[in-house]
Amino acid sequence: MFTQNVLVALREETEALSTVLRTLDATQFDQPTNCPPWDLRELVVHTAASVGIRTPFPSADAQSVPSSAADYYRRPERSTSEYRQSNVDLTRQLARQLPADTSPAQWFDEVTQDALTKLSHDDLNRIVLISRRGAMKLADYVLTRVVSLAAHGLDVALTLGRPSWTTPAAMTVIRPVFVELMGAEPPASLNWDDQALLATATGRRALTAEEQERLGPLRERIPVLS
Repeated sequence: MFTQNVLVALREETEALSTVLRTLDATQFDQPTNCPPWDLRELVVHTAASVGIRTPFPSADAQSVPSSAADYYRRPERSTSEYRQSNVDLTRQLARQLPADTSPAQWFDEVTQDALTKLSHDDLNRIVLISRRGAMKLADYVLTRVVSLAAHGLDVALTLGRPSWTTPAAMTVIRPVFVELMGAEPPASLNWDDQALLATATGRRALTAEEQERLGPLRERIPVLS
């Protein structure tokens, strides 16, 4: 059931973002985002590339111990300036290579639909090797792609000044990852809905003084990723 839910979440979250991108005109992709120094074109390219599948996933050695989706975000290099700068540079290079007659929305659709087709014909229970990441259950890796789509979909919403459209299917599979990274469920007294949890856990919304007090030691773990 989990593997099917993850694929459904990826498909629904992809379609939700695609629906918004198809409404934008060319000039809107030139505006700055809340992910500097990227403009919206570069943010969309980065998001699509994070989902894209260039080559088939090789199976891991039978003795491999797979990492979880939460482990994926615990990698120490993610917090380094070198890692972040590499993401910026590679994304800008890829954005410059976009064909002149292809809009970011079109490219997003092409890349993500290709990935969804490939995943629908794969076994998500396989233990695979993820480049520079090691062994993971394919379903857990796909879960990290849902996280990427939801977080960057929120970035697009913030950039455009629109309410977040994160899908219930995505939040259902994402929430346990955030809770594992936090180390506990957020206190019920915070009254966070799914959208508040997504924005806060990913650093898209700052904690208030009252929230910090109610979180206690948990506040040191927020954001759980950025």
